[in-house]
Amino acid sequence: MYEDRTQDVIVTEMLKNFGKDVRTDENSLAYNACVKTASELEDVYGDMMDIYDNMLPDTQDLSHLIAYAAERGITYHEETAPIVCGKFKQDIEIGEVFTCNDYTYTVEELISGYDYRLVCETPGTEANANLGELTPQDYVEEYQGGEITEILVPGTDDEDEKVFRERVMRSFKSTAFGGNKADYRLFIDALEGVGGCKPIRRDKESNWIYVWMVSEEKKAASSELVSKVQTVIDPEQNHGEGDGMAPMCHNVLIKSVLTQSIEVKATIEFDTGYSAETSETQIIEAVEKYFSSLRDDWESNELNDTIVRTARTEAAILNVEGVKDISVQLDGKDENVSLTYEYIPMLGGVTIE
Repeated sequence: MYEDRTQDVIVTEMLKNFGKDVRTDENSLAYNACVKTASELEDVYGDMMDIYDNMLPDTQDLSHLIAYAAERGITYHEETAPIVCGKFKQDIEIGEVFTCNDYTYTVEELISGYDYRLVCETPGTEANANLGELTPQDYVEEYQGGEITEILVPGTDDEDEKVFRERVMRSFKSTAFGGNKADYRLFIDALEGVGGCKPIRRDKESNWIYVWMVSEEKKAASSELVSKVQTVIDPEQNHGEGDGMAPMCHNVLIKSVLTQSIEVKATIEFDTGYSAETSETQIIEAVEKYFSSLRDDWESNELNDTIVRTARTEAAILNVEGVKDISVQLDGKDENVSLTYEYIPMLGGVTIE
């Protein structure tokens, strides 16, 4: 809006207002006065541009967008640390600290027996695949050993700004009210660890509502995350009583999205100097990027099928350097794979011939 309001432009405009009998050349009194004023005005115009850009959510910077979204009840997803299951051979004190492969974990609570819930001190997705032996940071009397056996709740990175902005903008497209679909989506999507959901009426004869959800990583949600969301929305011990977010008489069952593994067979003609061995990693990454885009679009597809297309898979591979021609089969067939609304596609593997 004010991009052209530079110091030089402002000075030129100001000097035009002086009479012919006034010196306006460089180093003149009038020129020097205008230059200093124009410099200040350029800063003012810059501040005005910042104010204008931060008035609306489609142009706001992240800090203003977070504040704006909070007024609409939408929370920005900050990074979280992985929560894991530690299996020990003895009782462990709550608060005890252990290390595993350069990552540090604190014992949070007892699950059952000698199984404990531990939280990683490193937030984000970095430690999501970390499994192995647990070593006490301080002396533990007659320590008999322990190991991380399962990631209960994966850690998450700070929400991508583009994804967050889309979530805020989507809130304008429908009105959340009294337990309608938009209300469920708005509330559940704001919960920590949730990457999207689909509220679905189970059948017309009952009051059951199924809410299918994905994790923030756009994968199947862990049983612990499902249980956590279930408790917030409609606690199992009092279904339909209105003890959670869901209105009274809404019996809500939270379910993790299902996954379907799809095998990709690619018959490829390579350019000179390229081969399956040299290009395999890039090809797998290209196909996985396409599958990831389908998972990203899962929530917005409503009840429509997710279709994994041979043509789109071929197009992804054709963009890899060195690929000259391509034909693809999905799960051994020359046809698209159609998944119903409760499924997301996962890449099972890529075979190159």
